[in-house]
Amino acid sequence: MSFGLLPASLAALAAGPALANAVDNRPGILTFLDGFVLVAIGGIVLLDVVPYMLMARDLWVIPCLIVGFCLPSFAERLFQSGVAHTHRLVIGLAFIGLAVHSALDGSALSHTRAGTSGLLGVGVLLHQVPVSMLIWRVLKPVRRYWMWLLLTCMCVATVLGYLYAPDILAVLPARAGEWLSAFVGGSLLHVVLHTAPGSIEVGTHAHAHAHTHGAHCAHEHDHKSATKESTARPVDGWPSGLGALLALGALIVFQLFGDATPALPMLSTLWFTFRSLSLESAPALLVGFAVAGVISTLSTSSSVTWLSRGSRLWQALKGIVVGLPLPICSCGVVPLYQGMIQRGTSQTAALAFLVATPELGIDAVLLSIPLLGARFAAVRVVAAALTALSVALWIGGRSNRREAPLAAASESQHQPIAARIRRAIRAGFGEMVDHTAPWILVGLVVASIVAPALQNSWVARLDPTIGVIALALLGLPLYVCASASTPLVAVMVAAGVSPGAGLALLITGPATNAATMGVLTRMHGRGVAVQFGVVMTLSAIALGVLTNAIMPFIPLSNAVVTIESGATLVEKLSLLAIVVLFGASLLRRGARAFVAELQFARAV
Repeated sequence: MSFGLLPASLAALAAGPALANAVDNRPGILTFLDGFVLVAIGGIVLLDVVPYMLMARDLWVIPCLIVGFCLPSFAERLFQSGVAHTHRLVIGLAFIGLAVHSALDGSALSHTRAGTSGLLGVGVLLHQVPVSMLIWRVLKPVRRYWMWLLLTCMCVATVLGYLYAPDILAVLPARAGEWLSAFVGGSLLHVVLHTAPGSIEVGTHAHAHAHTHGAHCAHEHDHKSATKESTARPVDGWPSGLGALLALGALIVFQLFGDATPALPMLSTLWFTFRSLSLESAPALLVGFAVAGVISTLSTSSSVTWLSRGSRLWQALKGIVVGLPLPICSCGVVPLYQGMIQRGTSQTAALAFLVATPELGIDAVLLSIPLLGARFAAVRVVAAALTALSVALWIGGRSNRREAPLAAASESQHQPIAARIRRAIRAGFGEMVDHTAPWILVGLVVASIVAPALQNSWVARLDPTIGVIALALLGLPLYVCASASTPLVAVMVAAGVSPGAGLALLITGPATNAATMGVLTRMHGRGVAVQFGVVMTLSAIALGVLTNAIMPFIPLSNAVVTIESGATLVEKLSLLAIVVLFGASLLRRGARAFVAELQFARAV
């Protein structure tokens, strides 16, 4: 098959304009292709580049992956900007950048033909189609002959890269082939993360989800408005989801029946860890989704007045009690915080809610018990509450309100029991799955990658106190929700990282990110945002050091160490149900909207 990748790749470049023209008035076909390409390319990079990186333990692969991702994205933006403003110099630079990118694609095809790069060549072939379609869409309204000139240059560069890559790699370091694979893998990922040509904004559901929860948490939103927003759906929908599911099936077939690669043992290790974590997590996730749905129906009587009543300590405690059980990530809690402040909630209660809500949720607590143990789960709950209390009491009385409170809206009328049950099912197994499924998958995948990477790693040998400080600081810029961070910390602790360091990451990771800091700066000033980051960091470090003192080690999780005893029937059935729920979410929303949940900036 690899010998035919070069002509197939050239044909894909040439066919892009015709395909784009054919599906121009058929958005369903376009979104189907987009969903297929998105999942196929993302899966190929995950199955091809990552195992080689872990086998070689070569840190140079990471910058190659990053540069490979940034270069084509920059070239495309330069290309579109040059065409829009008719800047010939900019267009010329973009042409050169795309030609270099094509030469590297040809090199990757040659590397695949040598039998050392698995499915990467297939990824190159697949990504030629959206790139060619993008060129057609940008250049068609301006100069059509530019389009054919650029596509011809890209074809020639691909052939040259294919022919001369072996000679060039022969004089480079022995691992240059892996660096090339990482670079090309990064360049393929830009197709996954950039907005598809002709696609419509897909962030609607994330906002609707957040506002729907706002109606349940702050209890001051207009019910009709929230319902109207929550029913909005992105336009890609089921065609994109169907394409994504078919791509997933194709990847499975390739792995089961394709040729063996040198990275197969590492890939088997990754799958073993992923399967173990998934089986162990599935029952807890199902219970978490169910409880989240129940909470959404029961939380109908709280009010701004209740949250703001009493002393500052009592206000903070009420904000924590309301926020801790709600399974809402930082992307959802930021607009809730804004709404609470605008409706007159005390800043102490609102800040406690802002910290406590993303720190934990019913799903994260239940997930912590099988992966980290009941003892650590209890410590995590207490630590999250203490952190929220510290931030609320320290900053709540010092911050200034920059936005005038809004008049509180009337609460929705009491609904019949049957309607509330339907709403609970829809909220727990519909909206909550839509919102958390991408993050849970990312957490499981990253944990599966981190587990072999940390074996005999210097990270596991860090001094416990230094490890606490390092992971507390690492969590500040990260955006990872409580559920996704749980399996990640589980494998880190299993590899030898101190429990306190893992707890520090669990504190700062979910609650601090650019979105939160930006909203605090806009609403209360830069000083409050800085204080928020400092208090969060110091609290995480102090609680991490204290945790290491009271529990210096945690028994290794069964999910991380072994599954020799076999999974139970409950775990298997629960995992099957989770697969159905996640697949239904992907099919219902489409691939782009599914992935858009990971883009926290849309929540601001």
